[in-house]
Amino acid sequence: MSTEYRCSQKWEVFMSEIIRVLSGIRATGKLHFGNFLGAVQNFVKYQEKEGTICLYFIADLHTLTTLDDPEELRKNLIEIVKDYLASGLDPERSIIYTQSSVPEIPELCIYLSMLQPLGELQTIPTFKELIRKFPERVSLGLITYPVLMAADILGPKSFLVPVGEDQVPNVELARDIAKRFNNRYGETFPVPNMMQDMVRVPGLDGQKMGKSESDNAIDINMPLEEIRARYLKKGVTDKNRIRASDPGDPYNGCKSVYSVHELVSEGEIETRKIANACLAAAIGCAQCKDVLVENIGKLLIPFQERRRELAGKDGYVREILHEGGKKARALISETVSEVREKMGIVIY
Repeated sequence: MSTEYRCSQKWEVFMSEIIRVLSGIRATGKLHFGNFLGAVQNFVKYQEKEGTICLYFIADLHTLTTLDDPEELRKNLIEIVKDYLASGLDPERSIIYTQSSVPEIPELCIYLSMLQPLGELQTIPTFKELIRKFPERVSLGLITYPVLMAADILGPKSFLVPVGEDQVPNVELARDIAKRFNNRYGETFPVPNMMQDMVRVPGLDGQKMGKSESDNAIDINMPLEEIRARYLKKGVTDKNRIRASDPGDPYNGCKSVYSVHELVSEGEIETRKIANACLAAAIGCAQCKDVLVENIGKLLIPFQERRRELAGKDGYVREILHEGGKKARALISETVSEVREKMGIVIY
């Protein structure tokens, strides 16, 4: 092992704790500002809390449901981990790993699938949305996606699962599976919880920002002037505000700009300074977008500086994933051994 990465002795203490936080991101493309603001920044906050084990993984098996290119998958995986690290995730304090590095996860998926009715899987909103987007990709892997996600969650006996609002139905299914298993085989899994306040970051068109919709997204590694140009050209503001002297409606008409101000512009929630200026026609839409981009820059410029330092460190990233995979497997293999015993599975 290189001197750049050493396994912390604190893991012996952490392994005895019961509060476990878990989340994952599919390797379908580059991380965008929505991922950074709505997910990764929360990941960093959780790792700072005493008495927690944080597990953050790249869902490469889930990625196979919609991505065919193996080179793109391998590249995306490494780049996402670099984004994790540049955002502040610390491999000494969080377990960072790939889903495929823990073979007990798909094994647990098989066991859990024995308790999951097929009909329920076909009615889950996330499944319906995926077959709408990718009608040619309806596969067994796609329909069992929520059960594999349940294995991701229940394998390390996660207590808290920070996810975006689109993944709420899948976490609810994991909760149901945990209850079914506990009722049939005895108390085994904690019923996982979700964040109470989930951040929804709109894209440039006002809809949910997504990795697969590049025209809608802001790449967190994008230069600030390019981000400014994209907001000025594509950011959706109040269509009824024809002239700068017209009062605007930041709350209902400004779909992709003002709601981001609420997330990144310090003090806006308390003072409503920008909102009041818009309502009074004291600020124009272009100026409002400029202020927004400057405030986004306060978050992204330090990140981008750290990210550049990781540019040539693919080997370092693979080492972190290797060590993280061993740690995750140590936790999850214990759970799967318990599940095997309770279900009557014996490995000779």
